[in-house]
Amino acid sequence: MFKYNERTEVNLDLKLAELFKVIKANKQIQSDASIVSKVILTNILSPDRTNLEPSENVKEIYIMDIVLNKAAAPTKFIDALNKYINFQILFRLRYEVEVKYITSLKAFTEDKTKVLKTCESDWQKENKEELPSTSKLENVFKAMVSYITKIKFRQDETFDEYTDRTNQIKKHKTEIEKLTKTRDAEKQPNTKMAINSQIKELKRELEEMLWKKKWI
Repeated sequence: MFKYNERTEVNLDLKLAELFKVIKANKQIQSDASIVSKVILTNILSPDRTNLEPSENVKEIYIMDIVLNKAAAPTKFIDALNKYINFQILFRLRYEVEVKYITSLKAFTEDKTKVLKTCESDWQKENKEELPSTSKLENVFKAMVSYITKIKFRQDETFDEYTDRTNQIKKHKTEIEKLTKTRDAEKQPNTKMAINSQIKELKRELEEMLWKKKWI
């Protein structure tokens, strides 16, 4: 995804048995993690390591490698680990030469961590790009999320707003696909035209959600 400077490197090998203890992993979670060979905290992006300004929801970003013995995602294990750590985390799943990225938009209060949205990429060859030019740690994390979802954050868009917008985008895409199948199977010309009008309106709304306004 991105290149990280040497100051952020940690490369701390986290023992599964110890992780199970701290996240209080039940039998389901431990079974889910049976495909995990290694868990490594590779990088910590923090203000002192990056000289980037923190925010309420992005004080630090952990980059965590999960090395697997099969091309699958141990989602129960990742969810438990994600909820335990009170920072934003980019999980980089590794199987042979391919990687899969998983991250969650988390909002923090004094006594609670709320997972707003979890994003997951396809399996892919790893491609490292330069970090975005910014003074804010939050913008780096937003770029990570956008890399996975292929939907950019709008300028000054909050995590809640992004979550709502991307959920609406998903609903619109699903409805367009459903209506397109209905239209293509319809025999009555008038009904076909009416459905097509619905599809056009949904596509117009989708374009507005995807492209209107400035991006970060």
